[in-house]
Amino acid sequence: MIFQVTILGTSSALPTADRYLSAQLLTFRDKNYLIDCGEGTQIQLRRFKHSFQRISKIFISHLHADHFLGLPGLLSSMSLLGRENELQIFGPKGLKEFIDTTFKVSETWLNFPVRFIETQDKFKECIYEDEHITIHSFPLFHRIACTGFLFQEKEKARKFDKKLLDKYFITPDQIIDIKNGADFHAPDGNFYPNSEITISAPPIHSYAYCSDTAPYEGLIEHIKGVDTIYHEATFTSHLSARAKETRHSTATQAAQTAKDANAKKLILGHFSTRYPDTSELVKEAQDIFPNTFAANDGESFEI
Repeated sequence: MIFQVTILGTSSALPTADRYLSAQLLTFRDKNYLIDCGEGTQIQLRRFKHSFQRISKIFISHLHADHFLGLPGLLSSMSLLGRENELQIFGPKGLKEFIDTTFKVSETWLNFPVRFIETQDKFKECIYEDEHITIHSFPLFHRIACTGFLFQEKEKARKFDKKLLDKYFITPDQIIDIKNGADFHAPDGNFYPNSEITISAPPIHSYAYCSDTAPYEGLIEHIKGVDTIYHEATFTSHLSARAKETRHSTATQAAQTAKDANAKKLILGHFSTRYPDTSELVKEAQDIFPNTFAANDGESFEI
């Protein structure tokens, strides 16, 4: 089963010759979720050979230009390419108005339905759920309303040990009950506890996207125990005053967040254009959280 994130853009505020603006494509099972949509996102999707039309949901963290200005162009291209399936867009208040106004003044009409789901930045909230995944938004501490997103695979049922079929006839309904935790009372009077007739399911995985944010009390409780964290690291600690002023994070602060959250992996991104080489940011973070990586445009990480 595929659970991975492909980084489409890693630059903050301004694109560079090597880095586009914030955007990621999360693939879970056969579904693609786009997280943020900075200018040029559709170019990156083409460049790294990902289909526009397979994106079923888009998540926008906040309304700073480097995180959402690529959205009108992407939607227009989806329509021109013949999309018919509904697209769900999760984002803050004002996003729908921006898209509606942009299309109104440009006389652009989409050939597919778009459903906007408004997020809020006051508390953690489940914004989507199906049989395989739960997606929460959670508040971040930035200059304007901003949320992170937590993608959590749902707990799987234990696997039925087929060796029991060598001794007994067991109906499909009984097998489902056993996979869901039931014990088995055999016709000959034998009793089999669930732990002896099932095999543990593979571990579940989770991914937290921490967009623009300064550290704040309460963030850790929203992402505690997550497998992989993407966290902005706009500056090194030498510019901690600038980070505080703009409500961004340093690489050191991102690493401390990952450590306090007991995460397994940290991906740094949203780099200031003053850092053409990210090695200093990575080294700074690794001193606190060794399993740290710098995001590069086009790179994929397994969750």
